[in-house]
Amino acid sequence: MRLLLFCCICLSFCADAQNKTSAYPLQFVHFLSRNANGFDKQNPDFLFVGKLPAHSEVLRKLADTIAIIRVSDQATFSHFKQYGNLFSVNNAWKFPLNFFIPAEKNQKEKIQSWIIELENTYAFISSLNNDPLIQIESIADNQKTLQVKTSWRYIEQAVLNRKDVLFIDRVRVPYTERELTGFDLSANKGNLAHRLWPDINGKGFRLAVKENKMDTTDIDFKGRYISSPIASGLMETHATTMATIAAGAGNSFYTGKGMAWAAGITSTSFSNLLPDANTVLNNLQVTVQNHSYGTGIENYYGADAAAYDAQQNQQKTLLHIFSAGNLGTQTSSSGNYAGIPGFANLSGSFKMSKNSIAVGAMDSLGNTPLLSSRGPAYDGRVKPELVALGEDGTSGAAAIVSGTAILLQQAWQKQNGTIPTSDIVRAVLLNTADDTGPKNIDFVSGYGSVNAKSAIQNIIDGRIVVDSVNNQEEKIHRINIPANTKQLKVTLSWIDPAAQANTYKALINDLDLTVVHTTTSTSWLPWVLNAYTQKDSLQQLAIRKKDSLNNNEQVTIDLPVAGEYQLRIKAHQVATGKQPYAIAWQYDTLQHFQFSYPVKGDHLEPKRKNLIRWHTTITDTATLLYRLNNGIWQTLANAVDLSKNSYAWQPPDTMAVIQFRLQMPLRDWLSDTVTISMPLPINTGFNCLDSFLIYWQKANVSQYRVYTLGDQYLQPLITISDTALIQYKQNNTNRYFTVAPVLTNGAEAQKSYTFNYTTQQTGCYISSFIADPFGTNMARLTLQLGTTYQVAKIIVEKLTQNGYTAIQEITPVVNTQFTITASANNGLNIYRSKIVLSNGISYYTQPAQVIHFGNQPYYVFPNPVQPGRSIQVLTEDPDNKTFRLYDLFGRLQMKAALTGASNQLQMPLLQKGIYFYTITQTNQREITGKLIVQ
Repeated sequence: MRLLLFCCICLSFCADAQNKTSAYPLQFVHFLSRNANGFDKQNPDFLFVGKLPAHSEVLRKLADTIAIIRVSDQATFSHFKQYGNLFSVNNAWKFPLNFFIPAEKNQKEKIQSWIIELENTYAFISSLNNDPLIQIESIADNQKTLQVKTSWRYIEQAVLNRKDVLFIDRVRVPYTERELTGFDLSANKGNLAHRLWPDINGKGFRLAVKENKMDTTDIDFKGRYISSPIASGLMETHATTMATIAAGAGNSFYTGKGMAWAAGITSTSFSNLLPDANTVLNNLQVTVQNHSYGTGIENYYGADAAAYDAQQNQQKTLLHIFSAGNLGTQTSSSGNYAGIPGFANLSGSFKMSKNSIAVGAMDSLGNTPLLSSRGPAYDGRVKPELVALGEDGTSGAAAIVSGTAILLQQAWQKQNGTIPTSDIVRAVLLNTADDTGPKNIDFVSGYGSVNAKSAIQNIIDGRIVVDSVNNQEEKIHRINIPANTKQLKVTLSWIDPAAQANTYKALINDLDLTVVHTTTSTSWLPWVLNAYTQKDSLQQLAIRKKDSLNNNEQVTIDLPVAGEYQLRIKAHQVATGKQPYAIAWQYDTLQHFQFSYPVKGDHLEPKRKNLIRWHTTITDTATLLYRLNNGIWQTLANAVDLSKNSYAWQPPDTMAVIQFRLQMPLRDWLSDTVTISMPLPINTGFNCLDSFLIYWQKANVSQYRVYTLGDQYLQPLITISDTALIQYKQNNTNRYFTVAPVLTNGAEAQKSYTFNYTTQQTGCYISSFIADPFGTNMARLTLQLGTTYQVAKIIVEKLTQNGYTAIQEITPVVNTQFTITASANNGLNIYRSKIVLSNGISYYTQPAQVIHFGNQPYYVFPNPVQPGRSIQVLTEDPDNKTFRLYDLFGRLQMKAALTGASNQLQMPLLQKGIYFYTITQTNQREITGKLIVQ
């Protein structure tokens, strides 16, 4: 049944709270309905309602003026009574709001994992004295949080009533969010970033994927996977997909190229929902960790969320990226926003951490699908912070942001020589995101769609401020904005200290951003959403006001006047000394236009619609044109709405180079020259002892570039005009190959799927040779060649008493597959094919057998047989058949079960002479025969 921690408290008091959106939700404030009369040494914890005196020992804040406190003596109790009301409480306040007590006895005894927040983990562990009823699974580096394995009974009897225990929760079983069916880096400008800065690729940085283990043998990770001591023993396709989207090399195919395609990749298991140990992540040199999994809707700030926030305070260059979840159509049953459909349905309490980033999904046009989980966070904060491409779920969206974050870390290091702190990366990602959905920030798409190109440009342009403030201090930073600016955007972010688990509001240090035009003193406050607990409130557009919930604040100014602007940072409340912060700022100019897809290195496919993409501040219409092979310009579409930032078009069915042109009355823009092409099928022709041949489909080009897989990436091997390539095996370790047509202007078309020539079931010119019975006394022989290259003729042979004899010859050889009909005798018939090359060398298939029984259900041969040799027993129906051999005196010499139509039986060492055999079915004799040993 539902655990009731308390009964309802002072509705009128809470209604008068100074900020309804920050007051702890009434339906979750439970207490024992009893005023406390005095100090109780055995039960020193109380619910306090009123203005907290200074230096109070607060165990959990439930609202600005409601808290669970600890009282040390009668004098302290009397002191609190002067400031408000005290109520006695039970220890159930230590559980999250949606906690349920198990009702069944077997459930109470069930061993499961728990998260416990303590005043001191090591004192707790020491007091256990190696109790066998509880097992420590992991210890968070904040030294306050444990993951243990035990029963509810043990929690109830030995843990709950301890004064050093502050929070208890079950560990939920994580599940991976759904995978993507489509992957397109251009939706988040990753392709454009690769085009502009090919050396910003993630090299020297490492990504950890926390879930089950990816396929470490995948060629898209070759030479870049770092072995991890805490990786899961279970490999899963989902993890491989996430690692590919974030950091795949594109060795397998172009869709296997991720955002940070040169970054190192490692794996950590999500069997532990707490943060991985600092020492392990530091040894692995991880700077970004991707979390594409969830546990269900959990609207509270759990001990896991606090532990992640604490870790990012300890490891300031480490950034955690979480998928928001795929529960966007579901309704929360607990928390501030219980019962509001379509909101507050992030999948896991750890996603309530404030120093991380939660990522929702969008489609290729920037629309957020219904399944993508929405905010707000449990306390009204903006969640998710970003969206990225994820048409079938938020997993891949998180992976895109993880890869982008690594690119930003590398770009910052190139500029400044250090790895950026996570608040710098967060500020840049949020500041450069493209607004999508409701204008400005919202609880569906957060700050917008991540834009890898703009984010890197922000760092390269140096439009970032890093500083710190003391409590009540104000810092002023000055920037200059030119004329003809479309929009100025400024974002403040800071790494906030971890809050208490289950607190009513996660924010500890409250900084305020104000942007002021120096000349006119006009000021702008950040955008703030209405977090009141009603659906219509959550759907309202953002307004400008002071923000006391989020550790990200953003100001935008449309059409700003040219001149100096002040970025004012005021420390409204800093409880932990100096608070560092980061500011990212940027502006878009009027009449800006840039093609973002396709760009150099991209390929359009002729058999599907492609989105021609651009980024612009122009809201007019224009004419879109294209030309093939540098020929005449042709109109693709008139009156194209530029504000849509894309146009869907299916190219002509050809292989060619193509360029686009956007034309307006006074100006036009050209795209990069790219190709229209499809991958050519590539196969193994033969795989002989000394050499092998690969071949591919012919295209309307004069040259092809063959690639092979190097230590980490594809590398060109040779450019040839033929459609086949022979390689000798001596000192040749190449196994993986792909090929790209080279067009007349030197442009390289789309590469084929990279394949391993040794795994194509092709032997030395021979893929397969199969023989089947066919009608009466006939056999059907099917031969599949790997290639016809240099094959002069094929000879089909049958085994006779005089050896193999030719029964048919095929010349010239123009096909790779043949079906031949040949005569077959009763009993066993053996065939093979001989492939003769133009240089006289011959290769043989393995022998293939056909059995015809005619009117005789059994054949035993050879007869006579030599001592110790094997005999062949053919049976039309092998079910429950047994072969027995007797000597002339009736003594059993051998016994063997017949398990198939053809059975090879090893004979014992018998003396020469006559023997008798029987074949029985279920011990019923069917046939008797004579066998001669000579």
